[in-house]
Amino acid sequence: MAGKSALKRALVVVLVAHACATHAGERFRDFSSDPGWEGINNRIDPSITHLVRQDFGYSRSDHFGNGAPGEIGGKVTRSLVPARYAKRIEPKTLNDPLSASGKFCVPEAESGSALNFGWFHSSSTGWRTPNSLVFRLDGNGGRYWVFFEYGTQNYRTGGMGCFEGDRYQTTTTPPERADGTVHSWSLDYNPDGAGGMGEIRFQLDDRKYEVAPAPGDKEDGAAFDRFGIFNMETSGDVMTAYFDDLVLDGKREDFSEDPGWEGIGNRTTFMDRAIRPHHDFGFSNTSIAGGAVGEIGGLVWRIEAKSPEQTGSYADILGPLDLKSELKAEGRIAMTKAGADSAVLLGWFNAETRAGSPPPNLVGVMIEGPSRVGHYFRPVFSNSRGDSACEEEGPLLRPDTTTHSWTLHYDPGANGGLGRIMATLDGVKSALDLKPGAKEGGAELNRFGLLSFLQGGHHVEVYLDDLRYTAE
Repeated sequence: MAGKSALKRALVVVLVAHACATHAGERFRDFSSDPGWEGINNRIDPSITHLVRQDFGYSRSDHFGNGAPGEIGGKVTRSLVPARYAKRIEPKTLNDPLSASGKFCVPEAESGSALNFGWFHSSSTGWRTPNSLVFRLDGNGGRYWVFFEYGTQNYRTGGMGCFEGDRYQTTTTPPERADGTVHSWSLDYNPDGAGGMGEIRFQLDDRKYEVAPAPGDKEDGAAFDRFGIFNMETSGDVMTAYFDDLVLDGKREDFSEDPGWEGIGNRTTFMDRAIRPHHDFGFSNTSIAGGAVGEIGGLVWRIEAKSPEQTGSYADILGPLDLKSELKAEGRIAMTKAGADSAVLLGWFNAETRAGSPPPNLVGVMIEGPSRVGHYFRPVFSNSRGDSACEEEGPLLRPDTTTHSWTLHYDPGANGGLGRIMATLDGVKSALDLKPGAKEGGAELNRFGLLSFLQGGHHVEVYLDDLRYTAE
């Protein structure tokens, strides 16, 4: 009898603990097994592949017509898989002067092609690339633009966009022709320039440009231990480019013989399945967000507004809920990859109104931000009329595989009864106060999960685990 009484008491304790852990109206998912959530356009068709050919490095060719064979370059393809050919250099930072010059030519630039040339770190991945100071050749169907840019260790970026004449332009201006024309260039960094903020100077033929890093970026820091060519890490096409007459920090690089630079993924061909706009996210037998094996997430693309049929989602069916209800969610999250101009939505939404920027019927967070900072974790809202709002800033989520705890709370009675959405990432808060009349616009929320963002761009790869969320 004593044993039965002890067992009964233990069972009561377990039931009470469970009741405290999972309140009425909420669900908890640890993803120890496939939850069977609804997936729409979330997994790429296995038959969809893209041939990636990387074929660049040292070459005995002479695209510069100087009668002295020997140069570096070749065919570089945009891909999420890193590819680079570079010289190992003595470690440098943004506190050191940097100088490089030479010549380049671009015989071929397919639509959606690009490559980077300059300083970076052996651990650098992604676009825009942390720990980098480069110029970028950005191709589009027989033409290309020239950019110069930098990335700090914490994914803060800046630089100069494309240019035409002496004016800064957007990518709608006429670029250079990809006809093999030889161009001279130089890229220099002075850590004492611009009143100590640092100064980047770039010259293309006879055009000169200067820019200072944004306030705080020099202090954020960057480390460089490589100089050379690396691909843009997003899906795309092939650019053919060559480089010669390189002078690096005052020393001329001799390409009359193979310089023996380090090549990683630069001579290979493979079939790639990471292709924009084909999402690839859902249940996963991985543990990137921490804990036991089993989580949700994967690769999500920001897609064109004109293509709502490409919207992807992976979510639990629930509710319906509305803006009169208090909504809460929490869990763990990790981001492994991210390109500039990318985003994903997390929260409550409507299965029938998934398209929009943001879509109607949404209470959640948007993982997105300007390329100068990376990705904010910030509240977003849209009612059934499509009246929307998003907090301007929030705590930063970086693609470094670090596991973070997060919360999301919609309180309809806060903000004087107008409603407020509060998001936290590792305890750092970001609040969005709803405007008068927004709550009265109503919302029908019948899903909770991940949703792609409909505004052209690139990719994020995120994973979530141990989700607890209001469901009814």
